[in-house]
Amino acid sequence: MLRFLPLFFLLGCAVTHNPQPSDTKFKESDRNWVKVYEHELKVAIANDDREAWMFFWPEYLKEISK
Repeated sequence: MLRFLPLFFLLGCAVTHNPQPSDTKFKESDRNWVKVYEHELKVAIANDDREAWMFFWPEYLKEISK
């Protein structure tokens, strides 16, 4: 029984589905970029990540001005 154990680990769980981009239905109109950037700014502040904040701040301002 122990000699079959490696076989069970190697062949027991085989994934047969290969996801394709067409499997994802995404509508650009459903994306609220202001909320996304607000969240990223909060995370950057919480983690003291100045580079992330400096990246997302101008993007946030662009989205607000639209």
